[in-house]
Amino acid sequence: MQRKLRVAVVSLYALENNGVRHIASSLRQAGFTVTEIYFKDWVNNSFPWPQEVEVQDLIELLRSRGIQWVGFSVRASAFHRLAKYLTERVRHALGVPILWGGMHPTFVPDKAIEIADAIAIGEVDHAVTDFFTRIDEGRDHRTTPSFWVREGDVVHKNDLAPLVDLDDIPFRDFQTQQDKFHVEAGKVSQGDPFIDNPEYTLLASRGCPYWTCTFCSNTITKPLYEGKGKGYRIRSVESVVSELEQAKTLCTNIRVVRFDDEVFPIRKTWIEEFAKAWPARVGLPFEVLVDPRMVSYQPLKLLKEAGLRAVCMGIQANDRVNQTFYNRQTTNQQIIDAQTIFRRVGITGNLQLIWDDPVSTEEDKDQLFHMLMDLPRPFELFLFGLTIYPNTHLARRLLREGRITTADIEGINTHAFEQFRIDLSYPRPAADKRWLALIVLLNKSFLPKSFIWKLYHSARFKRDPAALVAFAQAVNLVKMAGVAGEMTMRGEMTPLLIKRWFNPRSLVTM
Repeated sequence: MQRKLRVAVVSLYALENNGVRHIASSLRQAGFTVTEIYFKDWVNNSFPWPQEVEVQDLIELLRSRGIQWVGFSVRASAFHRLAKYLTERVRHALGVPILWGGMHPTFVPDKAIEIADAIAIGEVDHAVTDFFTRIDEGRDHRTTPSFWVREGDVVHKNDLAPLVDLDDIPFRDFQTQQDKFHVEAGKVSQGDPFIDNPEYTLLASRGCPYWTCTFCSNTITKPLYEGKGKGYRIRSVESVVSELEQAKTLCTNIRVVRFDDEVFPIRKTWIEEFAKAWPARVGLPFEVLVDPRMVSYQPLKLLKEAGLRAVCMGIQANDRVNQTFYNRQTTNQQIIDAQTIFRRVGITGNLQLIWDDPVSTEEDKDQLFHMLMDLPRPFELFLFGLTIYPNTHLARRLLREGRITTADIEGINTHAFEQFRIDLSYPRPAADKRWLALIVLLNKSFLPKSFIWKLYHSARFKRDPAALVAFAQAVNLVKMAGVAGEMTMRGEMTPLLIKRWFNPRSLVTM
């Protein structure tokens, strides 16, 4: 049945916001007229405050579409101030109620409900249709599971809805184009702004079997559902493959598929079924994320034969920091063994590090450097700044030990906007600049390790790393040009990627 209530869901600074697409798809399936709005996009380490013309364009779009409820996707706590500003502007201009969803209201519901009229907590793929159906039918929406609703000074708090069966979630809607808009720089464009993107992202699972990493959102979401069902769930192979078969007919420029699972499902029977179905029915190269504790030769060999070309694997830090502060029970030897298997299988290892933490000592950084030097080449390195999410185990511990203040936690701090990906021009202590410059050189196979060892032992660069940093920047540019060339040859380079990543004032490491 066609429903009367007109709803808008707004993504903030993320054209690829799949959460918004899933919610919109669920609501459309339930008969709602849904307007998807992608408000601005991110540029690496830069999330510029919206211009007045962009805010006015958003308000006028909502007004012209006759929107009665506006849902903002507040996917990270760093967006708190921006979401608050837009909420107040939209409410003042249009007088419509505002719903917040995403990880931020799940992290800090008490703070989020002070601003929004309602918030969605946890998984709401089905609950969101219940919420808006009650409103549309004139029933009491204040008791909807997984939602908090504010009426003046009274907040109606409800228990969580059950965890969903992943196979029951509708695929993202790439077919409906007339109800999608991109707002940026004084221009409102109709149509899905990501439909021509050569990279298609999806999840084959939810949750994480290694959910105890103290910096991770899973340390909050997993306990929320204690006793309410199995937190880590895997979609059926049929569901995953069917989604790609449909996507290929709508997103005709797909060149590569990226699975954004916390860890890709490495289960024997699932992998065997996937490895048969994927090349026969999809036939696209794909990339996955893995944990060092799950890497073994045979599953990766099957995936390689099915089209796997690269794996992302979190190293994060050295043994001590990983085990003592991040509660990641991995060892340097497991990481080295995993990279050895990647080489043996013939896939690229994209290895991820976390920097800017308040606990790593010079000895820790030295041990990390030595471990990276021991890794067999080739591999890629991706350096990320530590984001301290509110109410995570790590945030609580660092506050308790006096290593940080509340100003260092995302929501007040915006480190994720400044160093989501590490760049060498960001102000840091000289010692850290030296370490980062050395680490940036490690995955450049055209530089002999013997040469990097000489730079490591140089007393001059220990005193003043400026020249070393400049050299690392130059080498990084060479690497970036090579990667861009390879992506262009594969048809994966787009103006959007150039806009996002080639920022001369904040050139990410690569």
